[in-house]
Amino acid sequence: MKIEELCIYPIKSARAQKLNQMTITHEGPLGDRQWMLVDEAGKFVTQRTLPKLATVEVFYDDAALTVGFQKMFFKISTKNSFQRQVKVQIWNDTVDAALEPDLYSQALSQYLGANLRLVRYAPFSQRRVLSHSMDWKPEVRFADARPVHLINLKSLEDLNSRLAEPVGVDRFRGNLIYSGEVPFEEEQWKKIRVGEVVFSQPKRCSRCTITTIDQSTGDRTGVEPLKTLSGYRRDGKDVFFGTLWIPENTGVVRKGDAVEVLE
Repeated sequence: MKIEELCIYPIKSARAQKLNQMTITHEGPLGDRQWMLVDEAGKFVTQRTLPKLATVEVFYDDAALTVGFQKMFFKISTKNSFQRQVKVQIWNDTVDAALEPDLYSQALSQYLGANLRLVRYAPFSQRRVLSHSMDWKPEVRFADARPVHLINLKSLEDLNSRLAEPVGVDRFRGNLIYSGEVPFEEEQWKKIRVGEVVFSQPKRCSRCTITTIDQSTGDRTGVEPLKTLSGYRRDGKDVFFGTLWIPENTGVVRKGDAVEVLE
């Protein structure tokens, strides 16, 4: 079993950025979900309500985040005075975040057709993840629940065998995409090592309508693959595909690294 793809999503719900190697911090992959769009009330905005977000291209490096759409682009320096502090809401969490310059928010608002503000997870931001240990209080930036999302290509193969039209792995917006041996085997694991990093405390990932959005065009494609998934992957009100993990240490993960099951 090995890593086939590595992806980060610098702006939550915008386009993926593929990597050959990924630095894992305690808050997740470096640069992943570091930025987020919020509405006028400070509530997070995703493809669930704005599918066009899928067409916003991003490229993160040490110097800047480059954001592009249509024929324009702009660069946001990774260095920031973080003087404009705002409270934002992501699911049930209220987080202090840094408000980016209005010019960037206005450009994205005009393109996406909504009044939005672009915020960044800052040094003063703090969003805790519930862990099994009272002594361990890990953090997550603007990802939905846990810092790292693992996808098994064997599970995707199983799903596509049931669909009239196969879907790509990009519908599930994972960070670590690996070639497994058995569909959904990762749901039985408790601790794994990939490259230099140990991951633990997994939970299954509940899926939403973002899986029905073409990630290259931002178009809704109907009810699939969510309808088919719900036929055999439903538990109560939730439909599961993929697993979410917490890194126990920092380090580097590379394409081709083995996925080693520790527990």
